[in-house]
Parts: sequence; structure tokens; C-alpha cells
Amino acid sequence: MDRIMGHSLDNLRAEPMTPRERMAAFASGGELDRLPFILHIGEYASRHIGVSVARYSHEPALMAEAQCAVFREYGPDSIGVGPGLLGIAEAMGADLKFPEDGMPYIGGAVIHHESDLDRINPADPYRDGRLPLFLEALKIIDDRIGRQVPVSSSIGGPLTAAAALRGTENLLKDFYRRPEWVHRLLMIVTESALNYIDAVAALGLKTGISEPMASSSLISPAHFEEFVVPYLKLYTERIKKHYGRGPHLHICGDTKRIWQKMAETGATTISLDEIVNLEEVKKAVGDRVAIAGNVSIETMLLGNSFQVEKEVRECLRKAYDNPCGFIVAPGCALPLHTPRENVHSFAAAVRRYARYPIDPFLL
Repeated sequence: MDRIMGHSLDNLRAEPMTPRERMAAFASGGELDRLPFILHIGEYASRHIGVSVARYSHEPALMAEAQCAVFREYGPDSIGVGPGLLGIAEAMGADLKFPEDGMPYIGGAVIHHESDLDRINPADPYRDGRLPLFLEALKIIDDRIGRQVPVSSSIGGPLTAAAALRGTENLLKDFYRRPEWVHRLLMIVTESALNYIDAVAALGLKTGISEPMASSSLISPAHFEEFVVPYLKLYTERIKKHYGRGPHLHICGDTKRIWQKMAETGATTISLDEIVNLEEVKKAVGDRVAIAGNVSIETMLLGNSFQVEKEVRECLRKAYDNPCGFIVAPGCALPLHTPRENVHSFAAAVRRYARYPIDPFLL
């Protein structure tokens, strides 16, 4: 493994552009040495310093150490930590459980009656939940490697946070029974998220959004437009106000029926699940937004190096020429037990096949 890590560092040093330079050129439409790649690392980073997910999730120094180790090992074009899918809800009172070495999960709904909303306040990012821990970790990471690579945070979208507080099944029923209550909850959640976005911006950093609950596999396009789009626009407008560009927006599952609406939220990049055909996305909205995706996380977890390389090449073949740009990425967050050699194969395939000038006959 030491040999592999050294090889990765050699690759990073040998490239004509640093990740920070590459992403700046990507954002401005400038010339690139190769297409960027990101890894959706999340809690998988804990594997790189040999600590449990529970410890990693509660110690800013460990978060920073792990993310810096990931950067040194693979050299992705973005790195960072954040409250993720559940952190905003946790800061608002959600019961978040931490298995010793598994993914955190919600222990149960905390909002049962409309009167419960009266005691729920927007989260303070400097005081509530683990939000202060993420801000501290971001500062450490940016101080250590921010000159080389863009450092960013991530938060769950409004519907995902609301579902964590209310319970998914209850919230979906509320769409029909008491939509006004849903909107009230979504507004409080959104105020919490905007507070966190502001705190990240105060560090000079940007926030991305993941909104798995908004997938068309779970809700209808009509409900997406009614209950998600207005609030996502508030997120993206605040991020754009601070940063000058909209955020990276990831939505899991089948999103074909909402691609146009995703592009309308103000996101600069839309990140897509592996079940989505990138060629179709490119034709539908590629002239409006950059695309990120969508190597199978099942292949990353269970496949071998050759299969990972094949999937990277397939993604490139379909979307390397997207008019607004393409970022190679997994279709979702890397599973905790993903073999490190597969992540190395992912990074090596991008460096080999996504280097300009890209030859489509080699893909």
C-alpha cells in the first residue's frame, strides 16, 4: 500500500495543473489538462486512518486527518466534510444513532404533532449538534491543503432533513393530508441550512447539496416541484450569493422526469445515480448544467480493477463532451468497505483516459 500511495502522489505531482487550478478552469470554461474527478468520500475516509466511523464523526481533528489522507492517496479534485444527509436534522433535535463502525442512522421521528414545530428553532451552526465540529474540521483541512485542492462542505437537502425529523412515511402522507404543515417544516429546515451555508462561506468555502428524498423513485415530479424546488432555490441562491456560482446538487435514483427542474434550481452541476443514462442527460440539459457521475458504487464495492476502469471509460464515452462540462464521479457515496485498489483504479482511469485531447476511439 505504501508503494501505491507513493505512486498516487507521483501522479498528482506530475500533472500539469493542481486540483485547485483545474477546478477553477473548469468553472470558468478555461483550458484543462484533463476532466476533473470527485469521489463522494464521506465516512469512507475513516478507513484511511484506521478509526471507527463513530470516532471519525465526532472528532474534527480525525475528520481533517482522514480527508487529507484521502487527498494524498488519490488526488481527487475536491475534498471536504459536512453534516451530510442527516446533520442539519440532528442539529434541530433528530435522534441520530452512531453504530461503532457503521453508517449513522435516524432513531425515530421527533416531530409528531403540528405543535411540535413551535419548539423547533432553526439550527445555530456555531452551537447546535455537530455543526461546529464540521466547521472546525473544514478550517483545519483548508489550512493544510486548501492551496492545492478546493475544500467544500455538504448538506442534505430540505426534504431529506424534513424526513429525518418527521419520519419518511409520515412526511409522504403529509403531502396529501396537510401540505401547509410540510411547507412550514421545510421553511424551518431551510433556515437552518442557510445558517450553515453562511457559516461555511465565512470560512471562504462552498457548500454542496444532496437530496436523496427528492428522487422520482420516491416522490412524483409534481411533488418535487411543489415541496422541493422552492427550497432548493433558496439554498442555491444563498450559495451563489457567497460564491458567485451555484452548487453541486446530487439526487439519487431515477431522476429522468426532473432533470429539467434540477437544472432550474440554480445548481451549476447535477450529480446523477448510476441507473441514469448520461447520454440522455447530456442531450436533455447538458447545455445548461455540468454533469457529474456515475460509476456504479456496486462495482466500486464488489467489482475488480478492470471492471472499475471499464465503467469510468463508459461514463467518459457518454458524457466527456457535455457542453457545460463533465466531472467523473461515483453514482453515490462510496460504501464503507470499498476496496482501496478499486478507488486507485478509478483515479488512474480518469488520469489515463480523461486527459486532453480526449480520444473517443480509446473509450
